[in-house]
Order: sequence, then structure tokens, then C-alpha cells
Amino acid sequence: MQQFSSTGLAKRRRLIESQWSQFVAGSAPLSSEAIRRDIIGSWQRSAQITSIQQGQAPVDDAYTSSTLWKESILRQAAEREQEQIIQLAREGELVAAIADASGRLLWTYASRHMQSKAEAVNFTAGGHWDERSVGTNAVGLSLNLKSAVTVFSSEHYQPFVHDWVCYAAPIIHPHSGECVGILDLSTTWKRHTPLGQAAVTALARSIARCLPSHLPRAELEIHALGQPRVIYRGKPLALPQRYLEMLCLLALNPQGLSLEAFHAALYGDALASTATLKAEISHLRRSLDGQIGSRPYRLLIPVWADFIQVWQALREQKTNEALALYRGSLMPQSNAPELSEWRYCIDAVMDQVLDTCVEPSLLVDKICQNPAGSDLVRERLAELIARPRLRW
Repeated sequence: MQQFSSTGLAKRRRLIESQWSQFVAGSAPLSSEAIRRDIIGSWQRSAQITSIQQGQAPVDDAYTSSTLWKESILRQAAEREQEQIIQLAREGELVAAIADASGRLLWTYASRHMQSKAEAVNFTAGGHWDERSVGTNAVGLSLNLKSAVTVFSSEHYQPFVHDWVCYAAPIIHPHSGECVGILDLSTTWKRHTPLGQAAVTALARSIARCLPSHLPRAELEIHALGQPRVIYRGKPLALPQRYLEMLCLLALNPQGLSLEAFHAALYGDALASTATLKAEISHLRRSLDGQIGSRPYRLLIPVWADFIQVWQALREQKTNEALALYRGSLMPQSNAPELSEWRYCIDAVMDQVLDTCVEPSLLVDKICQNPAGSDLVRERLAELIARPRLRW
């Protein structure tokens, strides 16, 4: 791959090193002309959550790492591209890595040039390269931004990777829009190339196209936005609306609910006895093979719920992620007081997000992902299209 001139790279490294030194010393404000804003933001986060005294990343044992890779959906999806990735790593004197959605490396391949360097800092299977573990780095930053990034030399927060340049891109599920992992290509800073980020982006997209159409997110999945459905242990579970409402309430209250609190959240002032609720809980418990505890009532298995994920994305101002997950109102036919309140809150914030969205391409992507769509999305797209001299 084509490289930058050594003189230009050395000058750039010295400038960034100076800015990094000033930042960790707290002696001067950073220059946004010298350091990218995404790097500045990552440094600021890193300063709050990690120490710069580390010599390597934390790492899992070999057995755990091997098991996680064997069980990962990324292994099969990456199979077709692995030989190309390995060849690229050899020819470009790189180390290649595939990380999961937590920033833990599941698989790596290192060229001779990078093997000992990667092992020295635990850039190997099982290494944890999220921002919380090691501060600013390409894997962690790509996870945070959900976009392709390059982290050059002293842009890394930890000094032990200041001799590296790393290119990373998210592996985004083409249907759900969820980031399921990261592909990273890294080498020493003198071998920095403008083609690195393009290469890793193309390969990450190729891996994403081989992902299964449905991603198991947890043992129990609740899809309650728009057309409700439940997936239990990878298979659809047909439940009446009342049981769906109960599952939503249990997901919203992982600490558990007393019988009285459960009754108030589900029925409100409606005429229904606590004995009726206890009977319905027993029926639902049988549908889930006994995976509902009592005193308090709570789910005993991992659960994923689309409305909880949307709310979390909105709180973190990750509007693209929220748009990708939003399929319509939360349980629109439900009169359960707690669900009605959540439905109002989510719809109100999503309405505000759509009102402030000025990029038709985002809305078109949203409709393409889900042709049934949402009336809110279609209405906002129509408004934008109707504007005179709209620039796409």
C-alpha cells in the first residue's frame, strides 16, 4: 500500500506528541487544527476512565478467547474474507484483528514485522481494546463513533502504542443497523498509508454482508416497537398481548416487581384482582420454561428489548442508532399505565429527532431498512422533499 513521505509523517508525529504531552500535563488547551475533534473527545473520555501508566491491554485467557471466537457469529461471517485479510497483513506488514461489540479481540493474525509488537501489548485474541480498558485507540473509537477511523501514533492515549498506526471500521448488520464488531488493521507509524482506512472499511462491509439475517441478541428478545414479537432461545414465541405487556414490564424493571407494583403497572385502575395477575404470571412462566422468579417477580434470563435500546440511544444522542431500531410506537394497543407512559416519552423524543433531521438520505435509509416504515419518518421525508432547492 502507498505510504506517506517519512519526513511528513515524522513532522506530524512530533506535532501530535507535543499536543498529547500538553494534554496529559494539563498545561495548555488543545488545538483543533492540530488534533481532530474526535481524538480530543476520546482523550477527554480516556482521562476520566483509565490511567496512562499501563504497559499493555488487559487480556482474557486462551481458553476463553478460543471459545468466544468459536461461538461468535463473526467467525462464520469473516470466513470468506480471512484469507484476503491474512494476505493483506503479510504484504502490508500489518496485524489484523476482529473484535466483538465490546472491543474484545476475538481473532488476530500478525505479520512477522508486527507479531512480537502485538504480543507485547496484548493486541492478540482476548485483548480488551475498548476505550475504558486502554483509552483512545482505533478499535475503541470506532465502537464509540460507529464509523471508520484512523488513529496515528500519539493520537493513541497510551504511550505503549505511540509507535503504531491503526485503521478500524465497524461491522454493521445490514438489516438491524447494529454494530456487531470491529475490523482493525495496524502497523508501525512509519508505514502509514492513505489506503489503510479504505481497505479496512471495504473488508468490514464484506464481512457484514455475510452475517445471518437475524442476530441473536439475548436468550429472550422483545420487539415491542411497531409490530410486537418475541424471540425465545432463537425461535419465535407466540404470546397474547397481555403476556407481551407483562414481559415488557419485567424488562423495564430488572430489579423485580412486587405483586402490588406489577398490578399497578399493568392494570392501573382497571378492575382486575391480584389473583388474576398471579395466574397470568404462572402461565407466562410456563411459556418461558420457568424463567420468571418471584418475590420479587423478575426475569431470570438475559433479555434484550428494542424500546429500551432506543431509549438508551436517544439518551446518548446516538440518533442514527435510534432511527435504525425505531419501528413505531411501543405496544400501541396497550393501556397498561407504565407502558403508556413509556410510549408517550419515546414517541415525543423520536418526533423531536425527526423534526430536527435535515438529511433525507438518513430517512430514505430508514425506510429501505423497514419498508413498512413509520408514519413519522415518512412525514418528515415528505416535508424535506417539499422544500425548494433541496440539496441531497
